[in-house]
Amino acid sequence: MWKKITGTRKTFLPVFLTGFAAGILYMVLFGRVAAHETALLGRYFFSRYQQAELASGELLWYTLKSRVSQFTLLWLTGFTFFGTAAVFLSLAWMGAALGITLTTAAMKLGFAGILVCLASGLPQFFLYVPAAAWLFQKICETSENRPWKGQRYSGNSRQMMPYLLVWGLGFLLLLAGSLLESYVNPMFLKLILKNI
Repeated sequence: MWKKITGTRKTFLPVFLTGFAAGILYMVLFGRVAAHETALLGRYFFSRYQQAELASGELLWYTLKSRVSQFTLLWLTGFTFFGTAAVFLSLAWMGAALGITLTTAAMKLGFAGILVCLASGLPQFFLYVPAAAWLFQKICETSENRPWKGQRYSGNSRQMMPYLLVWGLGFLLLLAGSLLESYVNPMFLKLILKNI
């Protein structure tokens, strides 16, 4: 059983990197015009960002609502046999989104654009990445009924309580990440932008 569990976790990175490569390839082949036309990730956008006063409380609410709704939807798939497939699709989508964003930034700003993109993920990604790996693993395990030794999910409290705790811990991790993203990251990103 342990080999199966670690086997699933070992596929997380290859799936993410496949999505990442697909995102880069898409931008190189089809997205050059769109990348140069977008106002996002341009010097003007970043100069306006540096002057803006962010409402961190509103940003926290928006970020938390977005993260928790996506996580809850994915968490619910753990009750079905689609859970593992949903996790892999999410990983591929996140990889593709990162590939598209980094490539767009590189096309518009060169190496400085890549640095800005990486800085925009700090410090919250140090929390999000291990938390996501753990949560994805729990969703896969539940979807495949591993904690219940191959028995079908019957809805009793002994089976459901550990998975409800996964959601509770996931919420706390997302709350901590959203706090970092809303209050710490804007200050950090503005500091980086001043030096680029």
